[in-house]
Amino acid sequence: MLARIFAVIGVSFLLHGCALTDAALEVGPDATLIGPGPLSEVGEMRFSMGEVQDEREDKERVGYKKNGFGQNMGSITTAKPVPVVVGDAIEAAMAANGHTRGEGDVSINGAVNSFWMETDINFSNIELSCTINVDLGFADAASGDEIYSSSYSASYSDKKQLATESNFQEIINGALQALADEVVFDAELAEALAAR
Repeated sequence: MLARIFAVIGVSFLLHGCALTDAALEVGPDATLIGPGPLSEVGEMRFSMGEVQDEREDKERVGYKKNGFGQNMGSITTAKPVPVVVGDAIEAAMAANGHTRGEGDVSINGAVNSFWMETDINFSNIELSCTINVDLGFADAASGDEIYSSSYSASYSDKKQLATESNFQEIINGALQALADEVVFDAELAEALAAR
């Protein structure tokens, strides 16, 4: 019991200084890690990313830094607005599967329903996780007729020794990577785009 108390105090000490300040993170998936999926089997298209709405309950942040006792401290935010971050991830998924950014064939719109980072302080480590939920609609660019719509949910987590800004960034990037993969491997999306 005494060891646990000292461990919590130790973690609190390590987190206290940085936990008070806000973190604005540069985040995004690594395009080189987005593999080909059914989306790559659709004939090459020109696509444009339209408006992505922010439907999150808390639009000010994507999570909180926490002290060693689990109390909310500084805010975790993204350097770019969350809808832009999500739109960039979708664009990266499309481009990595052979499609070209620009006006022409398909327009993509969406809404971010959640984008949240959790910090769970345990006895021997800190578990960081990020979950993203997004609704996307794909429409014919010329007519505006809907081709396909779906909800996508992606998450990523890992255990760390410290809750540093670089670790927050890694976890959010992992969730964005998972979101890109959800789109890339959506066989129904590929089928709808191929039959448009």
